[in-house]
Amino acid sequence: MKTGGGSKDLAREFETLAPWVFQFGIGGVNYGGAISAIGDVRLDQFWNFAANAKRILELGSLEGAHTVQLAARSGVEEVIAVEGRAANIRKAELVKRLSRAAKAQFVEANLETTDLTKFGKFDAVFCSGLLYHLPEPWKLIEQLPRVAPKLFIWTHYANDLLADVVQNDLRGQVHREGGADEPLSGMSATAFWPTLGSLITLLTTNGYKTVHVIRNDRTHKNSPAITVAADVAEYALAPTTAKRGFFRRR
Repeated sequence: MKTGGGSKDLAREFETLAPWVFQFGIGGVNYGGAISAIGDVRLDQFWNFAANAKRILELGSLEGAHTVQLAARSGVEEVIAVEGRAANIRKAELVKRLSRAAKAQFVEANLETTDLTKFGKFDAVFCSGLLYHLPEPWKLIEQLPRVAPKLFIWTHYANDLLADVVQNDLRGQVHREGGADEPLSGMSATAFWPTLGSLITLLTTNGYKTVHVIRNDRTHKNSPAITVAADVAEYALAPTTAKRGFFRRR
């Protein structure tokens, strides 16, 4: 990132908006939180799947750490990043200014209730770290084929052996969220985590003809996690690139 401000001024700006989750390197100095999104493999996986995406909808953008990298990609025309907390939007706007990410636009909206079609049509949806914070994730998923043909998801899911509830014909678990003061928490008191099988069913029954599991991390420290690429078009995986998540149309 480039900036004309001094390091002391920047430090004050970041401190004013604290606490931060993500770390941002500016002029050789790190500001913000402890986690850097630079080199996040999920961005590479997204671009492997949606290499030509020009207009992107990001769901749950937090502080904009992924947003500014998506917007910096050659060929991208606009990234609309939707986030539910005003405090996170203020942080993201600072990051946008410092990174000069003119193609990124941040919108405050509750993704549990927002009609996503009002943001227009997109080439792809980037949904990383959001789905497992929603009490009714099916309400979000059922909207997505109407706004973009391609969907990239990274989320936790419920272990089949621990799934003890059924909601909207989906097996899963109910998890308690951290509350209004927790920047990584959802907007409601609880969230529903479907099992992996129920998540795949949710995608296929809502119009995604191709659902490709890029990575299934069963040993993630917080809970099993899945990286999925879904498309309303029907694809066959190219044998030489299947492990990297590339798609080839039949």
